[in-house]
This record gives sequence, C-alpha cells and structure tokens, in this order.
Amino acid sequence: MRVLIATPWFPSAAHTGAGVFNLRDAQLLARDHEVRVLHLIRPDWYDASERGEAEGIPVERVPFSASAPRSWRGARNALAAGLRDAELLHTMAFPALLPLTGMRVEQPWVHTEHWSGLAKPVTGAKAPIKRALHRRLRRPDEVVAVSAALAASIRPWTRRDPRVIGNAVPLPPEGAVSRPAEPGRPLRIVSVGGIAPHKGPLIAAETVAELVSRGHDVELRWIGSGPQRAELEQRAAALGLGERILLRGQLERSELEAELLAANAFLLPTAGETFGVAFAEALACGLPVVASGTGGHVSMLSDFEATRIAERSAAPLADALIDLLRDDDEARRIATAAAARERFSEEARLAAYAEVYRAARTAH
Repeated sequence: MRVLIATPWFPSAAHTGAGVFNLRDAQLLARDHEVRVLHLIRPDWYDASERGEAEGIPVERVPFSASAPRSWRGARNALAAGLRDAELLHTMAFPALLPLTGMRVEQPWVHTEHWSGLAKPVTGAKAPIKRALHRRLRRPDEVVAVSAALAASIRPWTRRDPRVIGNAVPLPPEGAVSRPAEPGRPLRIVSVGGIAPHKGPLIAAETVAELVSRGHDVELRWIGSGPQRAELEQRAAALGLGERILLRGQLERSELEAELLAANAFLLPTAGETFGVAFAEALACGLPVVASGTGGHVSMLSDFEATRIAERSAAPLADALIDLLRDDDEARRIATAAAARERFSEEARLAAYAEVYRAARTAH
C-alpha cells in the first residue's frame, strides 16, 4: 500500500534527534508498504538544499508552523499533492492535523499521537478554543496513542477507543544482558535524558548523596545534555560527590548501549513521560529501574517485576533502589530482558500497525 506520512516531528540534517521515533515508525512501516514522508518542518529549521531522503525513506520537507498562518497554504498544497498518489494517510503528532482543517481526505486515515500536551485538563478562558482544536482528533478513522495513559486522555476527542502502540525501542544484541553489582566495586547507576528540570538531574545527584550517606559506594553516569548541566556540576560539587557523578553527554547508539549493559541500575527522577523510551531500553538490557512522576511510563513499568515508582525526592528514590537491588540476581535480569524484548519487538509493533491499517480501511 502507498502510505503518506505527514508529521512536524522528524529528523533533519541540522536536528538529527528531532522526532527520531517517527523515522523509526516510517522505517518499520516501509517493511510492508511503500512509504513517503511529508515533513512539516519548522520554518527556521528549513533548508531547501537538504536532500529528500532520511535513512532510505523518501522525504519532502515543507516549512510549516501552527503559529505562522502564512505557512499553512504551502503545507496544504503539499498534502493535497501527496494524497493524490497515496492509498492511506498516516499523520503523526497533533500539529500535523491542523493544515488538514477543511480538506477532504478520500483515503483511509490513521493518526499516531505522541503529544503529552493533550493530557492536560481543558480548562480556563481558552477552553473553548482548546476543545475546538482537540476535536481534530475525530477526523482520522483510527487513532493510535503511544501509551495507555495518553490513550485515556485523548479518548473524549476520538471517534473510537485509541489503540496503544508504543514507540520504537532499540534492542541490544540477543543475549546481551547487564550484570548485578560485584562485591567490592561501586554500584554503577545510569541515567538517560536531557539535563533539564523535567528529567530531575539535581534530584538524581541528591539521591546519590543520600546513598553515600547510608554507607553505599555509588557512582552515577548521566547520558544526555541540556541547559542544567552547569547547575548539576555545581550541585554535585556542593554535595561533595567529586568523581561519583560523570556527565557523558550525547552518545552514539553503540556507546549508549555499552553504558546500559555496564550499569547495575537505572534511575530517572522524571516529572512525567508520554512513553519513556529510555526506560524500555534499560529494561531490554535487564536493568532494574527506578523512576518517579506520572504518565505513560508508569503503566509500562508496572508490567515488570524489577521496577519501582517512588516519590520524586532523594530519600524515597534511594529507598526504592536499595529495595530493588536487595533481590537482584542474574536470573531476574535475564528474565527482565527477555520480557522486554518480547514486549518491544519490531514484529509485535508491525503486527499491531497492520491491524490498525486494516481497521482504518474497514471504517473508511
């Protein structure tokens, strides 16, 4: 089937990490279909010289911003042209719905939603405007949410119950599993995420300090970058953590995987996640996982024994780590990794999308 994917969240040469989950979905769907992507790229990110391909997927980029009305005409024209040769439209992320306002779509239409902003209560003076916008979710024949929590939040705005299909999760090689901490060696904790308040890097540092104060030999390796890096370094120094906290920055996939496999536990004091790819990657490596916050990651983690959700502060997070590691052993790590591989396999996701496409064609 010829599928047109339209999304504002997609990688480009200058922003390789933006919307990479949509690129992975496009590559997955391309295993069974002829896929083209219309990238509704931010006008200030648009580069007319950029070639029309992303890791084997044909891509057309058109400047578009929901807050720039002048960009809507170009997006609508590109959508109309792309739909002339498409057998199914697949929009990804809420802003992709906006330029389709008032347009007739003849093809079956699937929408995948990632935006956590839709989970916020529709209240206040702008509530009527928000409700009118959210009703755009009634137009697609089938709607997919990347987590059960997001699906529940958007259900009032969709025609039918949203399907739940999580984001793509990079998996380590078969048989590659992390190992429990060895006696006489520091407990190595790894965190993956932007160094920004939402991810809780300062709370992670305070959790390390709490563990040290209880007599545990601990080190934290944070993978990612962000605006709070200098503040995190200052906080670590003030807590006397010295070399116990290592900021690794952004890593290539192979380096990230090596860090996960070499760690003894995964910690992320997040305020909330729509899905939580970092948690899924950690589980696929067999790592015990401690998290905080609300969102899609909570229900996902609840399906695994080697996880804990704790209050977003140092003492409860330290308690959760100690409790989780008390029963840690190699057998549980192998079981965790195996369950995660089954849960997040590309085959399972592809089969789920095949069912969604069939349902959209039937409903249309």
